[in-house]
Amino acid sequence: MKEAVDFLIDSRKQVILKAVVTDYVRTAEPVGSAMLVERYRFGVKSATIRSELAELAEMGYLHQPHTSAGRMPSDRGYRFFVDWLMDSASLDNRQADRALGKLNPHRSEVDIIIDQTCRILADLAQYTSMATSPAVKDATISHISIVNIGGDRLLAVVVLSNGRVLHELLEIDPKSRRMDSVRATNFLTGRLAGRELATVCAGPMESVPEDAADMAELLGKVMRFLRREAESDGETDVHLEGAGYMMHQPEFKDAERLETVLSLLDRRRMLYRLFSSVYLGPDVTVIIGSENPLDEMRDCSFVASKYCINGRVAGSIGVLGPTRMDYPRAVSAVHFMAANLGELLTSLSVA
Repeated sequence: MKEAVDFLIDSRKQVILKAVVTDYVRTAEPVGSAMLVERYRFGVKSATIRSELAELAEMGYLHQPHTSAGRMPSDRGYRFFVDWLMDSASLDNRQADRALGKLNPHRSEVDIIIDQTCRILADLAQYTSMATSPAVKDATISHISIVNIGGDRLLAVVVLSNGRVLHELLEIDPKSRRMDSVRATNFLTGRLAGRELATVCAGPMESVPEDAADMAELLGKVMRFLRREAESDGETDVHLEGAGYMMHQPEFKDAERLETVLSLLDRRRMLYRLFSSVYLGPDVTVIIGSENPLDEMRDCSFVASKYCINGRVAGSIGVLGPTRMDYPRAVSAVHFMAANLGELLTSLSVA
């Protein structure tokens, strides 16, 4: 997302642009030359600052809500700030310890861990947070077990390498003899364990040797169940916490603007499209205002990162807020929680 450096933005303009962004993020009020002279020691007169602000506005980095007001950053101004002017930030030790203390590493349910992580991220960043669950189709089958729960009903439980647990109630033809659950578990484990789910689902139906002919029906039902899970993977599986933070932002005191954003947050399929349609690089990615692929988000910025399990990309996590976002705080919070979510799910997958 980095734009080429515009060398027309000399060092003084860069310092002034950084000051405008910093003050506007803090106050949500347009920034004027008098305020800048009062708060910062630029070593020049107010008239010079006014001239520099006007030039930055002409170049598209600032805009003015009306002629008597100060300046506000444009999307282009925020982009230049994020790419070239933003100071690196990280959580202090106290914040990091407090955040990690809220995570329960003894919970084995992946979705609960992701919900916890999103809740902590929302509180750290003070913005709405969201995350996708680990993709089912990219995982390896770690363990399969079959439990006979009475009559002709069986419960199939499939544990994946990313910590996800899939389960399905299966009905076996009552004409079949009562199936031994231990033998069924061993048979399916030998056939499917250690294989990537996408490969299992893409291949032809597994053949069954004559000495295990009674397992053909079970294998077929398990394969169809796994294919269904892989095909429906992720489209609405987006976790979201902290929607209330959006209502605290001055930009969304206008009911119509707030309703547009809250309506988007209610549509998990649209949020999944957001994660899917933006390029997330190896580090934290920042998408600002008009760069967003969804029209409903043109007043918002999206800060997101991938998280990995066992060194493989498993999902994404990020925060959504107004373009007047505290980018250093958001970037550091997302980076920290993405790394810790990946570490926790990795430890869960090998436990």
